[in-house]
Amino acid sequence: MIKIARKRSASSDVAPPLRVAVATRPTLIREVLSRVLAAEPGLNVVGQASDETAIRHLLKTEKPRVLIFDFEALGPSGESLISRLRRESPSTRFLVLATRSGADTVERVLRAGASGLVGKELDFETVVRAVRTVAAGEVWANRLVTAHALEYLAGLSDLGVARNSVNGHLTQREAEIVNEVGLGLRNREIAAKLRISEKTVHTHLNNIFRKLQMGNRIALALFARELVQRP
Repeated sequence: MIKIARKRSASSDVAPPLRVAVATRPTLIREVLSRVLAAEPGLNVVGQASDETAIRHLLKTEKPRVLIFDFEALGPSGESLISRLRRESPSTRFLVLATRSGADTVERVLRAGASGLVGKELDFETVVRAVRTVAAGEVWANRLVTAHALEYLAGLSDLGVARNSVNGHLTQREAEIVNEVGLGLRNREIAAKLRISEKTVHTHLNNIFRKLQMGNRIALALFARELVQRP
């Protein structure tokens, strides 16, 4: 019998649309932002929300990869709200929109679990780039601000993250990657140091974020520092 190989459909190579949700007020701003985002290639706006209850329901039912979160519009306790929602939806990346986009605000939202901050004075193209960046597991923030948040980690030669330090939740390779993130290395540098591909590093990081319920490299680096300080 002669077997005829089937030609794989080109559509099977196309990445699924990136699922995005928008949480902001007022309604007009939320709807306009959602419609403009939905017109972008590769983006799929799966829902909108204007308060904590609606956001929680949206995260549970739609499971967006990225939630665009209006820091000022959703109440005075934006940081604690981010922390609560991140614990409930660890696979979602939070991209904060804020009027105040200085170093202090950026550091606070990153520590709360957000994956980036975009100032409201910036253009729409910047928002789209930020969405795609945080969806890939990276942090969107001014490089100087990110460096400031991690500056006290500089100069450490070895954070010594061991598998038993995280109660066996991480594999040995994942623990090694946590160690390198704590030292401030980017994906390409980690790949070169561990002699693995950059894609493999990215996959490991996604698994680490999921297992440890963290949303960004800042939180992961802080976690690594806490580990090395434990008796």
